[in-house]
Amino acid sequence: MQIKQGIVLNEVCGEHFLVPMGEENIDFSKLIALNESSLLLWKRMEQGPFETDDLLKTILDEYEIDEATARQDIEAFLNELRAENIIIE
Repeated sequence: MQIKQGIVLNEVCGEHFLVPMGEENIDFSKLIALNESSLLLWKRMEQGPFETDDLLKTILDEYEIDEATARQDIEAFLNELRAENIIIE
């Protein structure tokens, strides 16, 4: 998977948001706010192509959480990004 071109991370007043840039991404009807853990995942995703297991390792290395819960949370985040056409499979 990888991030679709034209999606950038912006910080506003200490909050982080995914913002579409360019004509093909001009729909601002739904910006995605990132919490601490989704920001960590996004920063890993920005490094280049990734798989769910790459994101899982990132979370498990940073937080004390069981693998099943982490995987479920990551899938929920990826599904939100898929629904907004932000990642490419």
